[in-house]
Amino acid sequence: MKNILKEPVKCFGEKLYTAPGQILNKEDAKYLLCTVKHVYEKNGIDLILAYGTLLGAIREHDFISHDMDMDTMIWARDMDKALSLTSELEEYGIKMCSYVLPWIFSYEYKGAGLDVDVLHDPIWPWTKHFCLVQEKYIPRKFFENTAPLEFLGEEFVAPADPEKVLVYHYGKDWRIPSSKHARIESHVFFWRYARRFVKRCIRFVKKRFKKI
Repeated sequence: MKNILKEPVKCFGEKLYTAPGQILNKEDAKYLLCTVKHVYEKNGIDLILAYGTLLGAIREHDFISHDMDMDTMIWARDMDKALSLTSELEEYGIKMCSYVLPWIFSYEYKGAGLDVDVLHDPIWPWTKHFCLVQEKYIPRKFFENTAPLEFLGEEFVAPADPEKVLVYHYGKDWRIPSSKHARIESHVFFWRYARRFVKRCIRFVKKRFKKI
């Protein structure tokens, strides 16, 4: 994975940084997700539900039946603190199985996997309304504005407008269960935004010339 930030990329267990080959055991998955959440909360870190895990929490009120891992996010400002909690999590039987820093790291418990994506500030001034996740842009407001969400009998941190986030990632038919659902690449939405911005600039220039 190439890097567009200033810091060097560090990799561990790259072969494990692939989609796991088994369906989540829901009991083990719940233990993994809730334990990481509790340890992070105790240390002042918000673990934000994302992607398929957020989709399951909103639509199914459970994990999606065909999910193979769990998806969460934290802000880059919390990354070093989160990584320092590895030994504490190992006391609960949870191991860090792979990472590609500064973008993502993954935990494992009895075959259940939990990905933690890292949200970075944009690197260009004209992308201030976006944040970087694995070199891709997503609207910053999605994860800056959060709210509590009841899930698995626990209170998690989630986007304040989760339905808008799910439309962004999965399209308008996100409510229809399908094993073929795949995330829409976020750069598609970024370039749509860029085109709209350029069109506004052109309209503005045309209006200015008309007045001259």
